[in-house]
Amino acid sequence: MQTLGRYRIEALLGEGAMAEVYRAHDPDIGRAVAIKVLKPDFARDADLEARFLREARAAGALSHQNIATIYDAGQAQGIAYIAMELVEGQPLDALLDAQGRLPYERVLSIGRQLADALAYAHRAGIVHRDVKPSNILVSPDGRQVKLVDFGVARLGEGDAGQLGRTHAGQLVGTPRYMSPEQALGLPVDHRADLFSLGVVLYEMMTGKVAFPGTGLATIAIQIAQERVEPVGRIVGDCPPGLSFIIDKLLAKKPEARFQDGGALVAALDREIGHAQEAEPARRGIPLRIKLPLALAAVTALALGGSIASILDRQERALNRMAVVSGETIASFVTSNAAVLAADNAGLPAAEQDWAPLQAFVAAAARDANVREIVVADAGGTVRAATDPVRVGTRYAAPGGEGTFGHGATQAADQGRGPGIRFVRPIDYAGIEFGRVDLVLKRTALDGAVAQARTLLAVLAAVVMLAVLGVGYLSGALVARPLRRLRGALAEAAENGFALRISHRRRDEFGAAFDAFNRTAEAMETRLSAAPALPAPDLAATRIAAARAA
Repeated sequence: MQTLGRYRIEALLGEGAMAEVYRAHDPDIGRAVAIKVLKPDFARDADLEARFLREARAAGALSHQNIATIYDAGQAQGIAYIAMELVEGQPLDALLDAQGRLPYERVLSIGRQLADALAYAHRAGIVHRDVKPSNILVSPDGRQVKLVDFGVARLGEGDAGQLGRTHAGQLVGTPRYMSPEQALGLPVDHRADLFSLGVVLYEMMTGKVAFPGTGLATIAIQIAQERVEPVGRIVGDCPPGLSFIIDKLLAKKPEARFQDGGALVAALDREIGHAQEAEPARRGIPLRIKLPLALAAVTALALGGSIASILDRQERALNRMAVVSGETIASFVTSNAAVLAADNAGLPAAEQDWAPLQAFVAAAARDANVREIVVADAGGTVRAATDPVRVGTRYAAPGGEGTFGHGATQAADQGRGPGIRFVRPIDYAGIEFGRVDLVLKRTALDGAVAQARTLLAVLAAVVMLAVLGVGYLSGALVARPLRRLRGALAEAAENGFALRISHRRRDEFGAAFDAFNRTAEAMETRLSAAPALPAPDLAATRIAAARAA
């Protein structure tokens, strides 16, 4: 067959139980399409051919990013055909054959897309009834999937009692991915597609088929009666939430599954969102901000008090050191001044020679630590000074400017910098000959105190930054699991505990999550009061399987 109607056939892409699919070219709009035609044995059945076209036209109304678009359906050259979107990529079954299993992140992404596609089709009243890996095409980049082949799909309304079979008495759908309703030949609805999707998700997550039987009868019995091996026993990296979703989809009773694709999408979105954990809007200050601020405030108070105490003690210690050093210098100046002053004692004023004392004061003033020296005689006349102008003037005793102890007082700046003043009597052989007024510079002392303040301030800043960082991270570590637990509790109130919290934590929050999951499982069991499916008739199951063969 070279052409079919206006389509130019290029190659056979694949074939299923009822139809063959060809790659073709549509010259009218210049694009490649996939052409699906019934196999000759089925094409001779007029009723089946009419239903094939009717259902294709119904599915043609679907327009969804994860559903292959049907462009045209009709008859040409006596052959019924469906022209649909040619999806580049590979079938999911080929991908699973190559990789064995997929990471749970990809399972969530693919599952979410397929759930959204089915939810859309179900809202339009169309049930696929043959969801399986070979009908799921994965794009070359692996990011997008498309559900194809609604060829056995049927409008949900009408024919309700015969949805499980074709008119020829065959089971509709690939046996390994059928729902229990299909396997038992019971009426089915959109929840059968959700079961089939659960089988697909199970296979993607574990790399194994859910129902490993080798014969149709065996597979049908497994689907109708046997529970699948839990995902957690096969792989260790499946989040509990995803494992719960798969288990719920594989429930034997339709009433125990997700009741529509929208609920499944919401559950998958919740699992996907756990990896992103967007911060919800809230009132008040978030815990991740409140905790570091509280820690910083407490740390600031502790540091402030400690630093103030340290600086006070250090300044006192430095002052004592300065006073001791000043006492030594003052004693040296006073003892030398006493000797020189004693030489003039008892001499008439005209014969007194104070030049040696002035020379000594000038020499002592060369010390970098000395700011000022004044030597006055017993009569209060200045006889030597670092400022020669003051020699011969009356000595005025300085006023109290704060004491450092040991007779040392604080000297006013007077434009020459702060200092420490020592006033000592000139005492020689028990006789007082005057006094020495010595001022030492505080430059080194104040520099040491300023350096200590700077270093402590830097240390305090580093500690505060560390506390803020640790507090923020601690708040985030605490806020995230609390937010998940709060969200799970909120959703449990709406969904009847039909969810689980996925985690890998080994701390107290992990124990809390596990406790929630156990509680949710127990509550869901108690809240589930749906009637059970009729007990499967093994004879009927075997008969149905035999007909399928």
